[in-house]
Amino acid sequence: MQRYIRNSDGEADAPVSETSQVNSEALHVNSGAADGNVLTHLLEEVASRVSFSEDAALYVAGASGKILFLSAGYHNLVGGLPENGRVEEDVYQFICNNGESYVHDVTVQKDVDSAPRYIRSYHYPLNDERGNLLGIAGHYVDMSGQATALARAGDEAARKHDQLRSGSDLFWELDADGQLAALSDKASGILGKPAAFFLGRELGAIGRFVDRAGADAQPPPGFLKHQPFRDAIFQMQGHDGQRYHFHMSGVPIFDSGSGKFQGFRGAAVDVTERFKAEDRAAEALRELEMAREALMHRNIQLDIERARTEKALRAKTEFLATMSHELRTPLNAILGFSEAMSMKLFGALSDQYAGYSNDILKSGKHLLSLINAMLESARVEGSEISPNPQQVDISGLIQQAVNIVRMRAAGKNLDISNTAVKPGWVVKADPMLTTQILVNLLSNAVKFTNAGGVIGVDVKTDIKDGAPALEITVWDTGIGIAPDMQKKVFEKFVRGDNAVDYDDTGQGIGLGLHISRRLAELMQGTLRLQSVKDKGSRFTLSLPLVSAP
Repeated sequence: MQRYIRNSDGEADAPVSETSQVNSEALHVNSGAADGNVLTHLLEEVASRVSFSEDAALYVAGASGKILFLSAGYHNLVGGLPENGRVEEDVYQFICNNGESYVHDVTVQKDVDSAPRYIRSYHYPLNDERGNLLGIAGHYVDMSGQATALARAGDEAARKHDQLRSGSDLFWELDADGQLAALSDKASGILGKPAAFFLGRELGAIGRFVDRAGADAQPPPGFLKHQPFRDAIFQMQGHDGQRYHFHMSGVPIFDSGSGKFQGFRGAAVDVTERFKAEDRAAEALRELEMAREALMHRNIQLDIERARTEKALRAKTEFLATMSHELRTPLNAILGFSEAMSMKLFGALSDQYAGYSNDILKSGKHLLSLINAMLESARVEGSEISPNPQQVDISGLIQQAVNIVRMRAAGKNLDISNTAVKPGWVVKADPMLTTQILVNLLSNAVKFTNAGGVIGVDVKTDIKDGAPALEITVWDTGIGIAPDMQKKVFEKFVRGDNAVDYDDTGQGIGLGLHISRRLAELMQGTLRLQSVKDKGSRFTLSLPLVSAP
């Protein structure tokens, strides 16, 4: 009786017979495939070398690779004779070239509704006494059970991994040589490369230990001594340019038998956002400190101005009292008596004395008009400041002024390293008024210079009205002043273009430069401006020079 073994496509293959047996009744013979003597010899070779169960999935092929025999078990497991009726080409070539057995894993799915089966195949060469290939025998083993068990184990491992990952952000493992043996997928999203790319490389390939400020730091002591460590700060540079910070913890691994150190295993928690929040809080604290210092500076300035005002009021009161008492009283007597003499109230006078009395009366009235003018001037100019010129080293005053604006400059990341001036430049000026001018100029430079700009101070000698003078120039790389505004900015209540946009204090009213120029003039100095729009400004204060370094 003959039967047909169907291939995976459902088409009928060569007829097979159920008459021949090899160590079982499970082997079927392709009756038209080869000479009977050859078939018998091959069957005997298989029977003498391999023992199969009755349901074994077995095939026997000739030396050409053409399959001669299929077992019923082969049909049930694999699905029938291959379409070309031959051993798989890669299997056949390997056995012909190497004369060795070949093991091959395949996945078989008979139809779309059936579950896939995982099959491992073993292929053996059949040689004669001289080593010539007589044929090939092979059998197939269903590994689906083992594959299912492995899949369940993998699912369980994945479940444990997910549970651990929910508690931490990064898992890592090092071998005894300090090279990465395992790395979780969290690193892939940060570094922009698969985590497996870094396996076999040192820990430094993915980041570095740092301190809280971000500077390089030594690994924790436990890391170096093969001891547990916890919450060491580890920084990773992301592929997006951002820096990520982790609190890294780890425990050493030792061989249970020999106690030999085998590496580290640990986890790391992402603290990047926490660090950012801490940094923002620190920045807010710095801004609060700057505001406190600015308030203290303003209070000092208010105290100075109050003292000046009180001094001016006292001087004004004393001056008015002196003029009224010391000058008006005797002058009134002079005017009264000279007028009486001119009117000849006490008798006749000679023409010569009458002329003298008239002159005295006229001069007294003229003097009284001068006194009244002086008193009126004192009332109008009562707020004007009287300078107290001294010999002072300008470098110290510049340093004081720079210190006042230093925090604001740092807040805008301005370079003020060019403001230092060598000691020894001695000028004749009022120290307080000069400092006020320099603070006004430096404050404007900070206000109108964009972040990352530069502010500096230069000094050089010059001749003004035949006398030596020192020119102190405060320069910046700021927004500059348009040509049509360069004279107007020294007027009262005049502000430059876009001044409101750059006024970070919100208190500018356009008096700073006017006051600075007036103060310079009171000290026999000058204040002038050179500026180029969008390239910066140079304000030069000229004061009488006493000596140079």
